[in-house]
Amino acid sequence: MTTHTTKADLSQASQAARVARVARVTRAEQACAEGESALERGDTGTAEACFRQALRLAGVVDGGAGGDAGGLDIGGDGGGLDAGGARGLDAGGDGGGLDAGGAGVSDAGGDAGGPDAGSVGFCDASAHAAGLDAGGTRVLDASAHTGSPDAGSAGVSDASADTGDPDAGGTGISDTSAHTGGFHAGGTRVLDASAHTRGPDARSTGASDTSAHTADPGAGSAGISDASAHTAGPDAGSAGISDASALTGGLDTGGQAADVLPEGVARLAARAWTGAGRVRLARGESEGAEVEFERAHALRPSAAGPLHWLGCAAAHRGDFAAAERHLTASLACAVPHGRSLVQRAYVHARAGHADAALDDLRTAALAGSLDDEARWLFAVLSGRSAREVALRLRRAALAALAPLAPHGGFAARGDEGWRRAGELLAAARRLGPGPWPSSPLYALALTRGGHRAAAVALLDDAVRDDPADHRVTHTLAVCLLNSPTDHGGSRWERCIAAWAALLHDAGFWAHVLSSASRRYGVTVEPSLVPVLRAGLREVLERRMPDDAGTRVAPGPLLQREADAAKLLAAVGGFPSAGGGGAALFCGPLRIAELGRSAEFGAFAAAWERSFAEARDQSNADARDRTLADTREQSFTDARDQSNGGVQAPSSAYTSLTYAFSELGFAQLLLGQDKAADALAALSELRCPGCRARGGPGAAAVCEPACGRFDELNPGYAGVPDKHLRLSLDARGLALEARLSMGRSEMTSARPDFGAAAAYWRRALVHSREIDRYRETQTAIVDMALGAARAAHRDGRLSLAVSTLDATRSVIGANERGRLEGQLARVLADRGISVANDEEALLDRPAADLRRSVAFNPHLLRAQVSLGIVLRGLAAARWSSGSLSGARDTLHEAVDQLTAALAHFPDDPDLEEQREAAVADLNHVMWQPDESEQ
Repeated sequence: MTTHTTKADLSQASQAARVARVARVTRAEQACAEGESALERGDTGTAEACFRQALRLAGVVDGGAGGDAGGLDIGGDGGGLDAGGARGLDAGGDGGGLDAGGAGVSDAGGDAGGPDAGSVGFCDASAHAAGLDAGGTRVLDASAHTGSPDAGSAGVSDASADTGDPDAGGTGISDTSAHTGGFHAGGTRVLDASAHTRGPDARSTGASDTSAHTADPGAGSAGISDASAHTAGPDAGSAGISDASALTGGLDTGGQAADVLPEGVARLAARAWTGAGRVRLARGESEGAEVEFERAHALRPSAAGPLHWLGCAAAHRGDFAAAERHLTASLACAVPHGRSLVQRAYVHARAGHADAALDDLRTAALAGSLDDEARWLFAVLSGRSAREVALRLRRAALAALAPLAPHGGFAARGDEGWRRAGELLAAARRLGPGPWPSSPLYALALTRGGHRAAAVALLDDAVRDDPADHRVTHTLAVCLLNSPTDHGGSRWERCIAAWAALLHDAGFWAHVLSSASRRYGVTVEPSLVPVLRAGLREVLERRMPDDAGTRVAPGPLLQREADAAKLLAAVGGFPSAGGGGAALFCGPLRIAELGRSAEFGAFAAAWERSFAEARDQSNADARDRTLADTREQSFTDARDQSNGGVQAPSSAYTSLTYAFSELGFAQLLLGQDKAADALAALSELRCPGCRARGGPGAAAVCEPACGRFDELNPGYAGVPDKHLRLSLDARGLALEARLSMGRSEMTSARPDFGAAAAYWRRALVHSREIDRYRETQTAIVDMALGAARAAHRDGRLSLAVSTLDATRSVIGANERGRLEGQLARVLADRGISVANDEEALLDRPAADLRRSVAFNPHLLRAQVSLGIVLRGLAAARWSSGSLSGARDTLHEAVDQLTAALAHFPDDPDLEEQREAAVADLNHVMWQPDESEQ
């Protein structure tokens, strides 16, 4: 059966086709919006894909989104937009037409307040005139690369920043600041304005010249441009419509004969081509971007948006004449582009036309279209003060950064935003060195923008202004730690000084804990601070190089700074200048950097006096105790505070004055039981200059006239006779080192008592030279007694005896009593222990007990034990056939026990042993001696 298509069926099909076309247009608009959003984020890959999808959906290029989304049918039948036929969609039709005011088709051209009108991230030829000779003074250095994004826009990075510095030669750029916008002076000149609508292959299409494209300005009111208005060409074609290439710059419409695009579709396509051009411009492809902008302009020759971007692209290529023509044409449109006036001012400035640039900026200021970038350029050209220009530059730099929630930090619009902000801040630094508020933020932007040296200089200024601000110090420490390694030793010294100032700063650790609590959503206990501090110090020590050109290797230097900071924290810190700020918890390097060595010298001297008074009071209290209590307390302290019973280091190891001087390294090594290294460190305390002038035979400290003495020794700065004081203290530490070396030899796994005695003899000789002989003797005896007690407790009686004997060989008579009392006890214990062994001979126990009794006749246990051992030894000799030997031994026993009874009268044990010895002697005396017979 034959089926007839009715008029109702055709109307229904036409209506369905209209709905499908509207849906595709809506999807294309969404793709354009997503592409522009991706541009704002600096995601050029996503942006390009979105704009290409929009062009496919609009039917301007091949390929659709599959199926029915294959693009608008602009030339076929079945609901196509026949521009000259009876089925064209009239603007006032039945509501389904693609009217420019209907269906939500946005104005992609940017000429009527559409999405491009206040465009995000215009390729800013901007600020390329900053630093022109305004008022006769060149304000900025030519190195300030100031090509900028629209800082007041939504945040897409400035495409101009990717093109590097212009070729100043041949462009007429004055040698003034900030002509740095990154226009590429080389490359091909932009197409002449008269050629903007010529197709790529005009010969094959017969496209008419631009002058032939007489698009009706009022076409927007009709919704669809009148095809007859666009057909003035040499060869309009047999179909009676214009060649699409003559209108679209040779757009590839899928190989089909394209009709004239409706106004709504043309706007959408122009918006997508403009977006694609901006993507290429952001990548530094200025010539490729011009091709895309040309296509947009061909679709909408009366729109300001494509002309504006053509001007920006030409400026990036360094063709300032073409850029000015395009921007002027944009301003001449019915609805000028909102940024064209400012952009033309930038082009004038780059071309060296300062007056023209200033006129444009004044006009833009009256219209309220200046952003922070334009304002600082306006300030430069208007001859404002360097301080005001610097402030404008800083504001423009902040405008290049977008706030990042939720922590209140900052993130730039991609790497380009950081680079731009860094350039602006570097220029501001040259005009107004600072210090600036919020220095850590500016330093971060400078560092991320490639201006690390300027960031470090800014932070140095901020540290001098407020050295107790841990935020500034932390930023400086991180910046220096991650700086290139080719800056020599000074960089490492500053880095170490900054980190050491943080390790014991309570404010810094409170900030760390609060940040961690916010990050993890839990309370972080302050008890974790020691663990975190130790971990940070370990990480820093691993990052230190073995040799960085410093006077001292960075590792020991960090340890000295950290230990000094710890001592300073223990006394409450070093007060800030004037006493009004927070205290400092740093090491000597930071004190020297701040130029406060003399103040610290007085501060340290006051603390040393208070320490001395406390020690004197403690000694006075100790004298009030009994001798036994004193000895017992000494024994307990030595046992609790030492390793293996050896007495702990003296108070010199924790001297604040020593720590903040060149002696700090020796003090550190002594605390680590590296006495030999400490002694070597004390052999040279001079600065490199004094060392070079003095030679190896000169004194170990700097000359009195040395200008670096206070810098290297802030603990001694401002102290009378500071050079002599340092020399004497160095000799005192050398004495400590020798004592420590003797102790190490004596307490090692395989003790060398001869070496220990040699070190201590040298220490005693040295102590006489600095009037510390008695003190040194006491220290040696204390160390020996501690080591002997430790060995005694462990049952190593022979080691204890050898330790005490070796020490006794070098100690004078005034300290021998303490040694001999302990030696008597140890000898008695060893003698008794060996005598109780049934298999051992009694000669050695007898010798130990004789010495014990000789050292301390008041030791009852030794007296009784000696009587017993002598009787046993006599019996052994008699059994071996030596009757005379037995008689002599028994005579000795009787005499010894008789003498003991003089010290312990009526002691029953002694009386019993004496009576037994007398009986044994009487018995032996009556025995015949075979040797006598």
